[in-house]
Amino acid sequence: MFFKTESGLFYYEEHGPKSGPAVIFTHGGGLNSGMFKAQVAALRKKYRVITWDLQGHGRSAPLHGNLDVPKMADYLIGIMDETGIDKAVVVGQSLGVYVNNHAALKYPDRVKAIVSIGGLPVDKPMSKIELFVFRILMAISKLLPEKLIFKRAAVEKAKTEEARQFFLESMNGMGKKQFLRMLAGQLDACDIKVEKAPPHPLLITNGEHEMPKSLIKANKEWHESVPGSRYYKIPGAGHNANMDNPKAFNRELTDFLEEIWMQEVAGS
Repeated sequence: MFFKTESGLFYYEEHGPKSGPAVIFTHGGGLNSGMFKAQVAALRKKYRVITWDLQGHGRSAPLHGNLDVPKMADYLIGIMDETGIDKAVVVGQSLGVYVNNHAALKYPDRVKAIVSIGGLPVDKPMSKIELFVFRILMAISKLLPEKLIFKRAAVEKAKTEEARQFFLESMNGMGKKQFLRMLAGQLDACDIKVEKAPPHPLLITNGEHEMPKSLIKANKEWHESVPGSRYYKIPGAGHNANMDNPKAFNRELTDFLEEIWMQEVAGS
């Protein structure tokens, strides 16, 4: 299905009973909604599951400039309006975490809870050193062959052969020009001043072999700064942790979802 916006058409899929609690998945940079295949399979019997492709990714509209993270947050809510969803738990991986958190900040009443996979809090996205390294890597990427960039990224971000192959296929589908515009949009998002992260219930996850490794420390600090939040390091997994070890991730996700929606039932 496609959602019409001023930026073009955005692809999304809907699974599960329309009466079920809503869970929306936002993928990471260079990937697409197919990365949540194992999560859709695990949730679709009980939950209403939405996956979608960000601009420049998958089957959504191409990027003609840098990716606009706040605008993607608006489009996420637009898909909720399109499908008649009032409130949802939002699950994001890496870049998708930025998008989901901006949606929670701009539309707090539309988000029930937040799940992060290899992401960072929007109020402390990257250190100055990390931003400097990011900009250097972007400059180098402009000079390197597309095939080399994508292969190295796949090896660094994923640990299983299946996840690496998916990463390569996704990035090859978007191409180097779109990939660089996506990265530039991530840098733009880091410049957005956010005083405080969303106060919603929170599950933070990252891979045991996360890349960059500093993200593990940042996630632990994020967890410690948010009372009542959960943190889980997914064994044997890299940055694409939900794909590298779907069994372990799905267990944590379903436990979290059960707790969130049980609280709503108890409070109603």
